[in-house]
Amino acid sequence: MSMAAPHEPRRDRINTSTPMRCPICGGQLSDVLIRDLGGVTADITWQIHAGKCDQHGWFQTEVVSRPPREIFSVTRPFGAARRIVVDGREHFSFSTTWNDLPLNERRQKVDPLEARYWQTKPLTKRSSSRTSTTSS
Repeated sequence: MSMAAPHEPRRDRINTSTPMRCPICGGQLSDVLIRDLGGVTADITWQIHAGKCDQHGWFQTEVVSRPPREIFSVTRPFGAARRIVVDGREHFSFSTTWNDLPLNERRQKVDPLEARYWQTKPLTKRSSSRTSTTSS
């Protein structure tokens, strides 16, 4: 007796849009992948957002009902962290404006996909920064 597998919801959205931008140059990311990881309850958004900057490589972040606290440089979506050197300083992750808000503001209910919370602090003057990337 053959039993058909129940229809599973689509977990991956490919070539879609994300509020995440390249934390180095601020540019829009290409090859965006958003993976829905589900949630404990129906009202929790739990996703991985990944995208590629043509100049600076892959980045990803995790969204669990709140905007992300940091964006990570990675070798590929769901891959290992990678080191990026900007003006002689190593970076593996980039803090977002959400992470810098006072605790009482972070406790407020907000849209986790609100782009202003995903912005990263400038590392240097973006137009003149020199970068190199390596996998680690």
